[in-house]
Amino acid sequence: MSQERDAPFVSTPLISIVVPTYDRAAFLTEALASVVAQTVEDWECVVVDDGSPEPVRLSESVDPRIRLVRRPRNGGPAAARNTGLLEARGAFVTFLDDDDLYTAERLALGLQGVVRAPVAVCWVRFVDEASKRGGRRLEGDVSDTILDGLTPSLGAVTLARELALAFDERLDNLEDVDWWLRMAKAHRFTTVPDVGYLYRRHPGVRHRTDAASRVADNLRFLEREAEYFARHPRAAALRWKRVGLLAEAAGDRRQARRAYVRALRRRPTLATVKHLLRTALPAR
Repeated sequence: MSQERDAPFVSTPLISIVVPTYDRAAFLTEALASVVAQTVEDWECVVVDDGSPEPVRLSESVDPRIRLVRRPRNGGPAAARNTGLLEARGAFVTFLDDDDLYTAERLALGLQGVVRAPVAVCWVRFVDEASKRGGRRLEGDVSDTILDGLTPSLGAVTLARELALAFDERLDNLEDVDWWLRMAKAHRFTTVPDVGYLYRRHPGVRHRTDAASRVADNLRFLEREAEYFARHPRAAALRWKRVGLLAEAAGDRRQARRAYVRALRRRPTLATVKHLLRTALPAR
């Protein structure tokens, strides 16, 4: 691991932003521009190049609060974020995916939240959505409900750096869900009900995240957290439905049917019934 660009040393910036990146130079430029546009100015941004085939280069004119660390080999999103956490110097920490964006108030929203609880989340919308929309309200001890719905984007979280748990590098595709569960078991949450994170939809390839590998990681997670899912049928049903949808995308209709049946046993819903019936129809 090598630091590609020296930045002026700041002993303790208020907040560190960890940006893992792999072979997305154009998107990365836009993501970093959204960091520079923050209303909060006391930050550092740690860009972690996760062994991109063409090494990431920052221009000489880039904001000096942005620094670059290159991993010698690709390790996946969990490994890249762990590298960023080790490099971070801020009192607080948050994340930004290289193909997403912050609103100008993103850091301010997070700092507003951590006054109320150790882990603060803001709301997320898609980049191409014109209007604000709501999201989940996570307040207090959410360990029993965190997996009942889709977990927030990692870019929506702000917390003291010392509280940030390491990501499980064995999970390429579910490292965020696993992290949210462990964080919810350890700390109280609060939600700042305003949009601070913009999620980009695009057809580009997502490295190490094909449907088959996502199925495998979900099954591994379900097995590892079997005790939790036995006590939380709503969360189990959602996870098995996700397995079914991913298995369908991977072309494994048999696995998809098994997953939908397991989801229905834990929490019957009309939507899951429709998914199951679809897998019984002749393949198109």
